[in-house]
Amino acid sequence: MSEPPRSALDDASLVARAKRGDREAFGWLYERYLDPLYRYVQSHVGNPRDAEDLTEQVFLRAYQALEGYQPRGHPFSAFLYKVARNLLIDKRRLQKDELPIDSADVPQAEVRSMDERLIDQMENEALRNALAGLPSDYAEVIRLRMLLGLPTETVAAWMGRSQGSIRVLQYRALKALRKRLGNA
Repeated sequence: MSEPPRSALDDASLVARAKRGDREAFGWLYERYLDPLYRYVQSHVGNPRDAEDLTEQVFLRAYQALEGYQPRGHPFSAFLYKVARNLLIDKRRLQKDELPIDSADVPQAEVRSMDERLIDQMENEALRNALAGLPSDYAEVIRLRMLLGLPTETVAAWMGRSQGSIRVLQYRALKALRKRLGNA
């Protein structure tokens, strides 16, 4: 009997296989969640290079914590987003303790052209600024539901709320976001 195609395997099956040491199963989970997780991380940090590094760290931490992972009725994606959120919080704490780097200390090979930086900044600056001005739970529900397209059930599990409260939170968050963007 042949194995089912990996797209037919649900997360629970892949997690169970990964826990038994099947690295390929975790690789499939990685492929399944890489893009949405990257978009989530980038929506927080803005810089694509930092987002790539942090996304890699999320998967590494998730793999290391896999043995202790228990679904408890929540999807695996909620576990990944929780790992990502904790990593982002850790990063913010570290940044508060770091001194800013003088641009003269950065090698020229590392410096991107002014045009490239301006284009990157302008693309999402208005949305990032508007999200930054919202209460954290409003910004989070918008990132998860609207930017990543996660289902209400996953967002509810991840945020520790009921699906109904997520729908209400999303409505209020979008209303507040529209107001902020209208005033921008």
